[in-house]
Amino acid sequence: MGLNISETRPVEQLFLDLPIQEVLHPSPGETFSEPWTSIYVDAIRDTRWGDAVWARYHMYGEVDGETGIVAGSNNMTVLEVIKEDALGYRVNDPEIYFQALLFYATSSADGHADVIELIANLDEREIAEFKAREEAELENDA
Repeated sequence: MGLNISETRPVEQLFLDLPIQEVLHPSPGETFSEPWTSIYVDAIRDTRWGDAVWARYHMYGEVDGETGIVAGSNNMTVLEVIKEDALGYRVNDPEIYFQALLFYATSSADGHADVIELIANLDEREIAEFKAREEAELENDA
């Protein structure tokens, strides 16, 4: 492993925001699902960021094993939720989003390279649609 990964701080603050030690020793009342916890920890230690992000979205046990639908997500799959989150970060925290992209470029052999590709390759149409949805939601809330 070429990177010195801290196990007590988040690897990065957008998609890998849970430190390894917090996952291995959760706070009272917080639970994580196996095998996803182990996959998350191992993937971070092996610098397989796509695998780590994929596991991160499964660790709370909110993904239906048969359909891949994330509970509370308007019937979206894990990849769709990751893309929606990436769009949100790109629109609302672009500096941190682009820092994360530079970080993810250090990923080694990865079983979920598609996850990193999805995060990195947002097109302008998707970004514009996301902004329009956010603005419409703000108007509805006012």
